Amino acid sequence: MTYPTWDEGHARRVQAMVMLQGGAMTLLGLSWFAWALSMHRPLLAVTDLALGIAGVTLFSLVARGRLRTATILTAHVSPLLLALLCLFDNPSPDIPRSTHLFFLPMAAGGYFAFRQHDIYLRLVLPAVYLVAFLVFALTPLKFTDPAWLIPPFAEWTAAWLNTVCALLALVVTVVLMHADLTERHAREKELRSAIARADFTLHFQPQVDLERRVLGAEALLRWRHPTRGEVGPDAFIALAEETGLIVPIGDWVLRAACAQLARWHARPETAHLTLAVNISASQFLQPDFVETAIGVIQRSGVAPSKLRLELTESMSTDDIAATAAKMQALREIGIVWSLDDLGSGYSTLQGLSRLPFGQIKIDQSFVATMGSDTPDTHIVEAVTTLSARLSLALVAEGVETEEQFRKLVELGCRGFQGYLFGRPMEVGAFEAALLADTPRA
Repeated sequence: MTYPTWDEGHARRVQAMVMLQGGAMTLLGLSWFAWALSMHRPLLAVTDLALGIAGVTLFSLVARGRLRTATILTAHVSPLLLALLCLFDNPSPDIPRSTHLFFLPMAAGGYFAFRQHDIYLRLVLPAVYLVAFLVFALTPLKFTDPAWLIPPFAEWTAAWLNTVCALLALVVTVVLMHADLTERHAREKELRSAIARADFTLHFQPQVDLERRVLGAEALLRWRHPTRGEVGPDAFIALAEETGLIVPIGDWVLRAACAQLARWHARPETAHLTLAVNISASQFLQPDFVETAIGVIQRSGVAPSKLRLELTESMSTDDIAATAAKMQALREIGIVWSLDDLGSGYSTLQGLSRLPFGQIKIDQSFVATMGSDTPDTHIVEAVTTLSARLSLALVAEGVETEEQFRKLVELGCRGFQGYLFGRPMEVGAFEAALLADTPRA
């Protein structure tokens, strides 16, 4: 499954939240584990140990750069462990139940972390946490065997500790949510101003053939920020998609790319170049997308056959017929459609069989992990064979080493893109490298 991209600020705050949660789970879980063992409460000890292990697992995943995996894991495992721990809670008229209070920061944190995700992660899971909170708050649900419950003399300590920790967790979550919202509003304001002033530029990464001759390039967006310098798309595309600003940004990219392509075609030494442009799902799904694209192409005077419009396979294709109709309308004037990041989603074969693609691009994650006899190598080989059978052009992305290049050639690939042949560069540097026939890496 493909998930939405987290911007840098949101990812940083989610990481802080997950790390704090992991620390609390580890400390509380292992501490209560030692106490439960000393009190001869084996089932409670095992549950507390599982809580501590879950906390250590979160640390491990975050340390390995798998923040989203850690967040999704804790969103499903933590409430199960918490519900089980609530059953050990022994409420009485003098000592109220307290363990269930952790469901409140858990619900707030889940909504905060997954605010860009589908309804299940964003709303359903937090709603389940709130229902669990109400169930344990309004009912005396607990284990019936007194030997399994927390003894009365320890309930006061547990109640105070749980209440303080749960309130602290809720305060931290609210602070992180407020910081996230404040930064989001400020960044959205900056982005709107950038659109109004056209504070963007395109960089170009070479695409080469077997002989490493530059056949074209991919246009990659940069934001010329007044204080941060040139900012890559990873820092703002997620916000642009969330706010709908991706549509005017995408329109600017298409206009700028076509204008540059027209300038190249006016010069004999660059007239052969093709140019690939990424089209977002929001941009593609606009009712007037076809008319807008045709208008831009006609006004620029560019040859449509030199333009590659890239769609990711994760783009929604609920209405295949409507998608195919739009693609076909532009294909009829000569535009080539490219399926980007092949293998990063789950609907590729259906798209390839029913949508008029002319090119596919192998996702760089497969290229990076190719070996002598690895599953990813077999996938790349299968994609190469598939592209040949379907008469589709093929480009492998993320080629960074000579070994990767040689392996791709052995597997039958004939188009390449990556740092080995050139990093994304400004148009002047790209043209200089092209004319020198030595694109800089």
